[in-house]
Amino acid sequence: MARVVLEQVTKVFEGGVVAAKDISFVAEEGEFVVLVGPSGCGKSTVLRMIAGLETVTEGRIFIGERMVNEVAPKDRDIAMVFQNYALYPHLSVYENMAFGLQMRRFRKTEIESRVNEAAEILELRDFLGRKPKALSGGQRQRVALGRAIVRHPQVFLFDEPLSNLDAKLRVQMRTELAKLHQRLGATMIYVTHDQVEAMTMGNRIVVLRDGIVQQIDTPLNLYNQPANRFVAGFIGSPAMNFFVCDIEKDTIRICDRNIPLPSELRQRLAGKHQVILGIRPEHFFVASEAASSAVRIEPQIEVVEPMGSEIYLHFNLNGLAGVARLPAETVAHPGKPFGLAFDLARCHFFDTETERAL
Repeated sequence: MARVVLEQVTKVFEGGVVAAKDISFVAEEGEFVVLVGPSGCGKSTVLRMIAGLETVTEGRIFIGERMVNEVAPKDRDIAMVFQNYALYPHLSVYENMAFGLQMRRFRKTEIESRVNEAAEILELRDFLGRKPKALSGGQRQRVALGRAIVRHPQVFLFDEPLSNLDAKLRVQMRTELAKLHQRLGATMIYVTHDQVEAMTMGNRIVVLRDGIVQQIDTPLNLYNQPANRFVAGFIGSPAMNFFVCDIEKDTIRICDRNIPLPSELRQRLAGKHQVILGIRPEHFFVASEAASSAVRIEPQIEVVEPMGSEIYLHFNLNGLAGVARLPAETVAHPGKPFGLAFDLARCHFFDTETERAL
């Protein structure tokens, strides 16, 4: 195991395209760190710089105590698992897992020991003689993981390894990867655009946008204390609802109603004449069941989306789209108004210019 340190790492491609700018974070020994963000935000570029597959324009990368900016990928003592499994179709599972060790001239007994150990961990013992074409997508991904495990690297790097799997397999493989991390206690850095993967797997999450770090924190802190509107909207499913609200004296104007601000909010929003109010779908409730202090709205329901254990109500409120997540037994009809309520204490507030959390 080794810690990975990035110090103000920047990557500029030909033509002046900045893929990553001043990226700084630390993956401690044995930590599972997830890089998450929309497509094109620079997360895979950052991972490839750690692996040595992309050169660093500025900044420094350390693996353990060694700066690796000029170290060849094969000498960085890392193992990388890619989006495509990159298995040799003509080799068996055993041969695919052993290939890297054979290239490094390990003894046959050592190779056999390491492959069998990885196969036991990944439940592949019964498939060692099969070719990749005889395996399911989840099994092929486990073989790719096994090929990395036998290396006994200091750091594991994952570049969207589950994106080619169907929804059920993705959930299964998320669990297997989490168990694998607990078992190996290895340092892992994982790239994904799926915030659900990030929230369920990472000890800490690095949120990226346009090549810039937006926030680094634990999953729960990202959810409860987002640093800005982007993080608030990106973390959580369905996404947070946002409404622009005017502040007049000690009240906030929501849906043509002036709602008194509690004293704590008056202090937080002091000096602001307009703010962005954010409310998560799960923090709405049915107005008829709300406390007297709750803020009530009556939007027009556009789509009712039953999810089994819950229901999503997609609504229109004064021309603004929103979604509420309510209990499955809630009765609502498209095209009809519906009474919703929420508590101001559960809301988030953002500056209208900087979009930073207030």
